[in-house]
Amino acid sequence: MSRHVDLLRLYREFQLEPGASVDDLKRAYRRHVSLVHPDRLVAKDPISQHLANERLQLLTTLYEAGMQFHRQHGRLPGAAAERSEAHTEAHAEARVSAPLNAPSARPSHRRWWLLLMVATALCGYWLLSDQPEAELVRTPAPVRAVTTVGAKAHSAYDGIQRGMPKTVVTEILGAPISMDQDRWYYGPSWLRFEDGRLVEWYSSPLRRLRISRLPGEWHKPAAAGD
Repeated sequence: MSRHVDLLRLYREFQLEPGASVDDLKRAYRRHVSLVHPDRLVAKDPISQHLANERLQLLTTLYEAGMQFHRQHGRLPGAAAERSEAHTEAHAEARVSAPLNAPSARPSHRRWWLLLMVATALCGYWLLSDQPEAELVRTPAPVRAVTTVGAKAHSAYDGIQRGMPKTVVTEILGAPISMDQDRWYYGPSWLRFEDGRLVEWYSSPLRRLRISRLPGEWHKPAAAGD
């Protein structure tokens, strides 16, 4: 599963730092799930429930991919692999215990070929199995200082207005990252609803909201022919 999941997004969605432990991932998963789980969600309207289910599925998929990676490699993606101390001590002990004047035994040609074949197979396995990890570590995630929420949304409206229902807000800005009671969060920016209508918002310079330039509150457009 982890080969088909953007493991870089795991760190972004759970707000984890590189080198985080599997316990950090478990705690972050429980914390984020508690905000959008349908059984704990305060807002019970169908739109909020649908968005919460989509968010829960995304978090669960990323979490399972991270846990599978940990089971296979003993660490989370991107964390530095630790060298076994027992292997290091055993190697050092073997070098010390070797007699200084021991005659060097020359293996036969067949043994040399066998060692060469084993070394080649191990190198090939290491390169193939470690390729996803190398890409994850060496390819940095694109960083944007300022992002406008809803800049690519396809909507007939030029931005959000007070009085808009949640369906229209979702059409303009897309699904929120998380929800808490009557608030929707888009990173550091947020919106607040009352009775399913938008009443106020905060647009952070780090992730600006798409706000309408029209004055006044939103009104439902009249049907054609009215």
